Amino acid sequence: MNIDDILFHLGESTPFGGTSASPPIYQTSNFIFPTLDQMKTALQHEDHIPFYTRGANPTVQVLQEKIAALEETEHSLIFASGSAAITAAIISQVKAGDHIVCISNPYSWTKKLIEGILAKFSVASDFVEASDTEAILAHVRENTRLIYLESPNSWTYEMQDIEVITTFAKQQGIRTILDNSCASPLYQKPARYGVDIIVHSSTKYLSGHADVVSGVLCTSSDIYLSIFKNEYMTFGAIISPLEAWLMIRSLRSLELRMEKVSKNALEVARFLEKHPKIAHLFYTHSESFAQPELVEKYLSGNGGLMTIDLKTNNAHQVEQFCNTLKRFKLGCSWGGFESLAFPAITTMSSLNYNKPDTAINRIRLYVGLEDSGLLIDDLTNALEIID
Repeated sequence: MNIDDILFHLGESTPFGGTSASPPIYQTSNFIFPTLDQMKTALQHEDHIPFYTRGANPTVQVLQEKIAALEETEHSLIFASGSAAITAAIISQVKAGDHIVCISNPYSWTKKLIEGILAKFSVASDFVEASDTEAILAHVRENTRLIYLESPNSWTYEMQDIEVITTFAKQQGIRTILDNSCASPLYQKPARYGVDIIVHSSTKYLSGHADVVSGVLCTSSDIYLSIFKNEYMTFGAIISPLEAWLMIRSLRSLELRMEKVSKNALEVARFLEKHPKIAHLFYTHSESFAQPELVEKYLSGNGGLMTIDLKTNNAHQVEQFCNTLKRFKLGCSWGGFESLAFPAITTMSSLNYNKPDTAINRIRLYVGLEDSGLLIDDLTNALEIID
């Protein structure tokens, strides 16, 4: 389907009849029925007929249809956060006695779920170097039921050979989940390579305006229905109709935003890669990226995330660098209009991250929609404080 048809039209002619340029917000908790038979029918088919907004809501359904089409899957489910979507996806695939193979250093809440919570319910796990596809497969056991991927990976953007992993997993009856937040549905299509469930922190690119926290999973009809009836309805981590409407609005500009972010990020990355005070640049489309063959195979675009290691181990200088930045705001998220810097040193005192071995000179940058020249000037000025 054409990308413009998805972003501008898909799902909006029904049930709205084409009477409004923007779909209405069904800001209601409850739906009323003229007859008992119609109420029974709605309850029997609550996965697609609105009965109570904790299940199906017309505004949310429009958004779900669009995101499923973007990811080329049969269905999607929208959640109140990325971690809620990830939690539902993972828990839906395992039980006590099962084993998970997960890439090393995933999104922090993913690791906490697998390592800290599911372990209490006798679900075992191994965390494997994210760039080593062979090692990921080698850690599969007889009781492995799930392989969890992030490609590109958080912070340092290691990639996995998705097709090799999914081919092996299907032969073994193992499900695969891939977090596609970093690439977005525009720049990577995991379903084409056999991934069973695709998850996003849709707070990021899909929302894009720093005003909605949300998550999404995209999958087949069978998996969708199972998750809807169990984890989705039980956990109740739903997005509100208003937030769904805001995301529909945001999708109108998704392609344009991604083009500008990607253009800006390439220019910023070229500047940083050659700067004498940068020890290392982590970026999928940099000249030094270690997996160009996987970039070529899977990614059709670059996006705005990159990470730098400053050429210093002085925590005070790292702090000065961060405090000198003006265009790059200090913040933990990414994917919106605003450019952001997130120093790894911040995580050392976090209730969640708790990583005392984190490199103190590491800073994740998100390049937003501002003029790239202004962002480069901002970085130039801040880098002057590094000895």
